[in-house]
Amino acid sequence: MTGKKKPIFNIFNNSISRLRRIKKQGYYFFFSVLLGLIGILFFCTGVLTITRFIVSCVAFGGCKFLWFLAVNHPQESEAHFEDNSKIGDRNIHMNGGNYNQSIQGNYIQGDYIKIQDCYINTNQELSEVVAEFRDVVTQLKNQGYSAEKAEVQVAKDLEEEARSNPKVKKRLFKWRKSLNNPSNTRINDEADAAREVIKYAVNSQYSSSAKSTYVASGKYYKLSSLLEARKWKEADEETENLILDILGKEQREFRSIFNLLSGSDIEILPGKDLNIINKLWKDNSNGRFGFSVQKCIWESIVGTESDEENYYPYPQFNEHYKQFGKRVGWYVKGDWIYYSDIKHSSTSLPGHLPIKVMLTIHSKKCDCDSSIFSVFMKRQYYS
Repeated sequence: MTGKKKPIFNIFNNSISRLRRIKKQGYYFFFSVLLGLIGILFFCTGVLTITRFIVSCVAFGGCKFLWFLAVNHPQESEAHFEDNSKIGDRNIHMNGGNYNQSIQGNYIQGDYIKIQDCYINTNQELSEVVAEFRDVVTQLKNQGYSAEKAEVQVAKDLEEEARSNPKVKKRLFKWRKSLNNPSNTRINDEADAAREVIKYAVNSQYSSSAKSTYVASGKYYKLSSLLEARKWKEADEETENLILDILGKEQREFRSIFNLLSGSDIEILPGKDLNIINKLWKDNSNGRFGFSVQKCIWESIVGTESDEENYYPYPQFNEHYKQFGKRVGWYVKGDWIYYSDIKHSSTSLPGHLPIKVMLTIHSKKCDCDSSIFSVFMKRQYYS
């Protein structure tokens, strides 16, 4: 009986949550319709006097305004990040920043800002964030922008973010101050600060600050080198190869024909190997990528308690998994993206990588093998 009651209770809880989310939008629609009726009443009944005309015009104007608010009212995110018993909010804490619950469309408010479809972690020192700005400039150059116009565009976007977000503005001026440029005369000008920061980012050389005693030699060396060089696609492929090698060469030999890798294989993957691989991803991405980052996002959706009904093969898993896919950029506009469309960039959404080891061998889309994904989300990761 307990097993049957719990799903019913969860469905009831989800229904109540959805009602709360649409409550404000419902108020807008209700009062919009009410004002519209009042306008019609004053305009169409009785003798049309100046007073009636003015009242009806005001009512119709209010109706149109409230309807606009209702249609454009942002949907509250279903994600919850750090537990807070008083206000019900959650935040995922990752090395280098917080992944905040406030999501509007594809924009993540908090420590991440969106510039040219790239997600920049502003909670970093200048020496760490320059690589992300440089990647955005490079992306625009690949789209046909000249080097100069690409820099100007990114600087303009950063300036606009600083003007609209006090936290970003404060961080921008801090970055500029660290340049130690004696020619800085307009110290509070966002445009000048943005131009100088982007110019510095483009001219600086990337150097990885990640250090690990595990990667000097041995089986992790190739993965470490690829991650340090920010070759994300190759690193994703090497992660799969490395895990297959650790599990046994016979697995890898038949991987191209049969999908022999399963959740039970990931269950027996040695914790030491798994944590070293995860640490390499986290260290070289400033906490943006890695299995533990994905687990934090997953637990923000299903909770941190070990409840088997939140995992495969239970029905609740599919809905939770779609929510997760939206958070990490695998599930877009109601469908799973193709693996060929994965954004192998340091400015991808947090948790976007790695993924390849979780896909079925013949899968072209980012709909992971449910059993493999579930086990990765259950495994223990250490800093």
